[in-house]
Amino acid sequence: MIKLIVVGLWVAIVALGSSYVMASVAGGGAESEVEEPSYFAGLDYRTTDNITIPMISEAAIQGYILARFVYTIDGQTVAQLKVPPDPFILDEAFRRLYATEGFDFAKPERFDLAALTKDIREAVNARYGQELVREILVEQFDYVAKSEVRNGA
Repeated sequence: MIKLIVVGLWVAIVALGSSYVMASVAGGGAESEVEEPSYFAGLDYRTTDNITIPMISEAAIQGYILARFVYTIDGQTVAQLKVPPDPFILDEAFRRLYATEGFDFAKPERFDLAALTKDIREAVNARYGQELVREILVEQFDYVAKSEVRNGA
């Protein structure tokens, strides 16, 4: 009976000792690593609703732009806002796209999305009076011709 207790204590001591050695060996390297601050630390990514903008040329609707945007914003700041930036982003996108002159209906992929997102970001930040929205990204940007809509394609 005493042999059984001594063997049990010996197994427990060996198991605890090997766990301690492994933890000290594995944990020693983590202290030397320095964590650098990230540009995206504290930023939230938010997605706007879809927006449909009619494209008018020659006094008739030529087609529709379907768009959805993603924007980055400070998480602490957005929690304090009474009005989220989503309606402002969609409003500015609608205004910019609806008033676009010279949209190439044959090649909509050549539209300058970088300038569009920059203009939207600057206009939204101007409305708030501070640098609230850090970046606006395009999640979806599709042009559908009027003939395709009528055919159900």
